[in-house]
Parts: sequence; C-alpha cells; structure tokens
Amino acid sequence: MKRTFWILIATILTLTAIDVNGQRWKLRRYEVDIGLSAVPFYGDVGLADKPFANAINGLRPSIGVTPRFMLARNMAVSLDLTYLMFGGQDEAGSSHSRVYSFNSHVFQHYARFEYFLLGEMGVPGTGIYNRRGMVNNYNRLYLYLYAGAGGIMSKATVKDPDGNAPVDNSGYYPDMNYGFGFPVGGGIKMSLDPRWNIGLELGYQFTSTDKLDGYAPEASDYKDSYYLLTLKATYRIRNNKNGRPIFNKYYR
Repeated sequence: MKRTFWILIATILTLTAIDVNGQRWKLRRYEVDIGLSAVPFYGDVGLADKPFANAINGLRPSIGVTPRFMLARNMAVSLDLTYLMFGGQDEAGSSHSRVYSFNSHVFQHYARFEYFLLGEMGVPGTGIYNRRGMVNNYNRLYLYLYAGAGGIMSKATVKDPDGNAPVDNSGYYPDMNYGFGFPVGGGIKMSLDPRWNIGLELGYQFTSTDKLDGYAPEASDYKDSYYLLTLKATYRIRNNKNGRPIFNKYYR
C-alpha cells in the first residue's frame, strides 16, 4: 500500500512537471527576429545556368526584422520585413549577345505561417549546473518550417558594358516594380537564455514578376526567384496573464 502511494505521488509530480514545461511558451508569446541575409538571385541577367557561380556573382548583404506571435506551442504567425540587395552580370560569349550587369534594391513584406517540428517540448540542450543542481535548461533546439505570401517592391539599375542603360532594348525596365512573392523554407535555432535565441534560416522565394533585375525579355519563360540564407538573433518578449507584452527590464 505504501509503495503504491509513492508511485502515485511520483506519477502526479511527473505529469505536473510535463504540463508546466509544455505551457511555458504561453509566458513568451511575442518574439522579434533581427536577421542578416545573403541573397543568391536567379533572373534573366546573370549566370542562372551555373548555380554556384551565379550565387557568388549576385551575392549582396541584406537585413530584416520579423515580429512573431505564438498561436500555440508549435505554431506561429510572423511578418517578414526585409530590405534586400542583389545583383549579377552576364558572362561574355554566352548564348545571348548581350552582356548586362544589374543591381536591385528590394523591400519584401510577407505574412508567414510557421510550424515547429521541435519546440518547447523538443530536444533539450546542455543545461548549466552548480553545486545545487541545474540553474537553467534554456539551451534548447527549435526546428521549424514556414510558408507565406506577400509583396515585393523593387527598383533595379541595368548597365551595358559601356556603363550605360540599355534604353534601346525593349526588355529594359527601369521603373519601380511591384509583384507578389511566396516564400517557403525552414530554420533551426537554439535558446541561449529565457530572452535570446540564435538561428539559421534558409528560404526560397517564388515570385510573380520577371522584373526584379530590371530586365524582362519577351522570350523569357520563367519568373525571377531567389534564395534567402539568414543568420538570426531572436528576442523573446514576456507577456502577462492577459497576453499583453511586458517590457519591464526586470522581468525574467
């Protein structure tokens, strides 16, 4: 009888601990990512038939911010606001007669849905211990997938080998352009403490436009697209019992 009693107590305590850990996400439902990205671009100008060389050819730094709200332990919605730069240059002697170069400035704004394969109940990382035991176990891995939709605002500068704009080419498009984008991808991140995560995200952006590089020849059968490789730092904001964010610096 005594043994049964202690088994029951141990079971209750275990289930309580699991439930508390499983509900911890509710204490920090708001997050903000700050990311630094590299953007391999695939369009009409550049080396699209040579993927690796093209990635280096058009690589430019970009920066963005992504506010996020956790809907559930393993689901979130976010808003991707990123300023992008990318460019490229044709290879002399290729199948087409032109040799153009371009630089683009882009603002993408996407609404995303994120699904966490690993999250608060995911794989625990290395905890920090002292002589009394564990101090924290916040080094935890998160693995997620995402998909979304939104807009892309762009302005490109195209030049010929003499450094002039190819104004006589009917495919040249120097104006501001607006199109739609559909990002898909995934990422991994790790908690450093209750407030901060670091991570890496890789996404592919389908678009509805062929003018991100400022050139859209009639013979083109494909829309522009690009990859986004992003190093992120995530700040988690604590909220009160009513779900409102708390910005008091003394809250842990």
